[in-house]
Amino acid sequence: MKRIAVAVLMVCLALLVAGVANADPRDCASSHVFVNVDPNISLCPDAAAVDLGSVQQGPFGSGIIFKVDANTEQVKFSAGVSKLYKGDVTSQIIVDPIAICYQAGVCMRAEMANPIGGHPNKAEYVDGEVSIKDGYFGKKTEWVTFESGQNNHFSQLITL
Repeated sequence: MKRIAVAVLMVCLALLVAGVANADPRDCASSHVFVNVDPNISLCPDAAAVDLGSVQQGPFGSGIIFKVDANTEQVKFSAGVSKLYKGDVTSQIIVDPIAICYQAGVCMRAEMANPIGGHPNKAEYVDGEVSIKDGYFGKKTEWVTFESGQNNHFSQLITL
């Protein structure tokens, strides 16, 4: 009988200890998670061609509109321009191309964004002639960083 009493006592003690050692049926834990999202940008002209109209002489120009979509609030812009070649022929030039007034720079205006760091909306051309595209030579402007008034993205029209 003594053995049964000791065995019952051991079982009760084991159950008591096991009850204390069990974890709660519910609990939670957390971990800090982070990711770097690479910026993506798409740029699309509003029109495939821009008609500057008819001119006889003197300076002329027009606004060229681009749709910009980016997953970041700040976007850097630069513009490039080449001379205007008759018939788009850049080799065997018979007629002199129309020159560009580089002193004017390029005015950049966005719907809901402005340049940061006190930079004006006008981008100045940098020194030296560069290849713009497939035999078209001209100049490029400095980079101007715009910050969007939109939250966490830049999706708007920009006019050059």
